[in-house]
Amino acid sequence: MSIEENIKKHGWQYQFVFDKDGEKPDFSYTIGLEESFSHPEIMIFGLKREQMHSILTDLVNDIKEGRVFKPNEKTADIVAGDYEAIFKPLKEEYIPEYAGTAERYYKKPFRVYVMLWPDKNNILPTEPGCELTVQNEALQIV
Repeated sequence: MSIEENIKKHGWQYQFVFDKDGEKPDFSYTIGLEESFSHPEIMIFGLKREQMHSILTDLVNDIKEGRVFKPNEKTADIVAGDYEAIFKPLKEEYIPEYAGTAERYYKKPFRVYVMLWPDKNNILPTEPGCELTVQNEALQIV
C-alpha cells in the first residue's frame, strides 16, 4: 500500500528508519498527521520497531480523538505507567536527513516533534541524571 493510500485509509503512515550498518539507533515517525489532523508528525528514537509502532499508534488514536501534544511540556499518559514524555520540535535543517520520506510526500513545509521518553526513574533525557543514552542522537536534532 502506498503512503497516499495509507493516509487516505488510516490518516497516517508508519515510517521505520534503520542504519544498515547498525551504528546509529533505529527511529520511527509518522507521515500524514499534519495533513489529516493539522498536528505535527511525531518521531521516536531508540526503541524496538514494534514498541515504536505501538506508541505511535496510541498517540495517533489520541490525536484522532482531539488530543494535541504541545512542544516543550512534560506530558503524562503516553508511556505505560506513571511516566512522562516531552515533545521537542525537530530543527528544520534536519528534516531532509531524518524525515526525507515525509518531505518527499508533502513537498511543502511541515512540522515534526521528537518524542523523548524517560528512563526507569522517570527522568527525561533533557534532565540531569538521566541514565539513557540511546536518545542522544535525538537530543542533537531538536
